[in-house]
Amino acid sequence: MRLLTIVLVVIAALNIVVAAPSNEAATTELPEEDHCDHKLTKSNKYLDYPFWKKFFKHLVPFTSSSRSKMQFFLFKRDFPDCGRELFANDDETLARSGFDARHPTRIIIHGWMSQGKGSLNRDVKTAYLSLTKPRPNDTDDAISEPKMMAPLYEDFNIIVCDWSKISSNVNYFGVAEMVEDLGYLLAEFVRYLHMRADLRFDDVYLIGHSLGAQIAGSAGKQIRPHRFNTIFALDPAGPAFREQSDEYRIDASDAHYVESIHTSIGLGFEQPVGHSSFYPNFGKDQKKCYVYGCSHKRAHDYFAESINSTKGFWGIRCERLSKKTWVLLDNDGEYRMGGEPSDPKNGTFYVKTYDKKPYAMGTIKAQAEASAQPERVTEVYH
Repeated sequence: MRLLTIVLVVIAALNIVVAAPSNEAATTELPEEDHCDHKLTKSNKYLDYPFWKKFFKHLVPFTSSSRSKMQFFLFKRDFPDCGRELFANDDETLARSGFDARHPTRIIIHGWMSQGKGSLNRDVKTAYLSLTKPRPNDTDDAISEPKMMAPLYEDFNIIVCDWSKISSNVNYFGVAEMVEDLGYLLAEFVRYLHMRADLRFDDVYLIGHSLGAQIAGSAGKQIRPHRFNTIFALDPAGPAFREQSDEYRIDASDAHYVESIHTSIGLGFEQPVGHSSFYPNFGKDQKKCYVYGCSHKRAHDYFAESINSTKGFWGIRCERLSKKTWVLLDNDGEYRMGGEPSDPKNGTFYVKTYDKKPYAMGTIKAQAEASAQPERVTEVYH
C-alpha cells in the first residue's frame, strides 16, 4: 500500500510538471520591443525549469513531441543576453532579427542532457561578444589609468542551437541515432541564411560539445558542396561513435578546418578527429575534477576562455604511442589551441593547464619569464 501511494505521488508530480505553463511561452505575449525568446544569463536557480519539463515529457507516455527538434536563437552586441528566435523559411522574422551577414557567424551546439541555459551556451556566447567591447591597453603604465583600445570586432552573429527537446531524453543511444537528422536540420538552417540573408559559408564556425560536436560534423557533411570555415569539436562524444567510420562521425573533411579538444576518455573520443587535435593534460582526468562528467565539461571551459584570454592555451606537438606513452616534441614550437579567429595547423598537441580558472598558462617562454621574476612586495607606510 505504501509503495502504491509513492507511485501515485510521483505520477501526480510528473503530471503537474507537464501541465504547468512554461515561462518561455509566457514571454511570447510581451510587446515586440520587450520580446525575449531566450534569456541566456546565469541564474541563481539550481534547476532549469524548461529543461526538466522536457526531461519529464520523455518519461511520461504520449506527452513527448518532436514537433520542433531544433531551435535557433540569435545574440548580438546590442542584445547580448536576450536571444531572438530564427526560423528556417521565415523571412519576416529574419528581417526583424538583426542578423547581419557582414558580421562573423558562430553557431554553438550543446550536447546530451545539456540545459538550454547551460554554461556552454552562456560562456561561449559571452566570450565572443566581449570582443565587441572596448578593451584596456595592457602596455600602459600600471600606475596610471589604462587607455581603452577599440574593440577587436564590430559585432558577431552568435546563434545558440537549442536541441534540448531531444537531448533531454535519458536514452543516450537513442539520441545518438538522431545525429544525422539533427545535422540535416542545422545544415538546412544555414543554407537558408545563405539564400535569404547573404550569409557566406566561409564566415561560419560551428562550436559543438560532446554530441553537439558530432552534430556539427554531420552538418558539415550535409552542407556539401559548400564548406564551413571551421568546426571546433569540444571533447566529441565517444560512445556509439568510436567504432564508426569517418562517414558517420566528425572528421577532418567536415570543414575547411576542424580542431578537436580532448579532455576525457570515458565520455569523449580518444583518437584524433580533426586537422589538429589538442590533449589538455594528456586528454584525461582534468585537474581537480572529482565529479563524473567534470573532465568532459572542462573542454568547453577551456575553449570559452581561449576566445578572449590574453595568455592563451599553447600546445607542443606530440606523438601518442599508446594510452600511457607519449613523446613530446618540444623543439617544434608552440601552437595555439582554440581562440578567435581560428588558427589552422595540423597535428596532435599536448597542452598543460592550471587547475582552476583562469586555466590558460600562456607559452612556455612566458611561463619561464613569469617564474624568473622576483616576488613583488607591497610596502605599507604608517
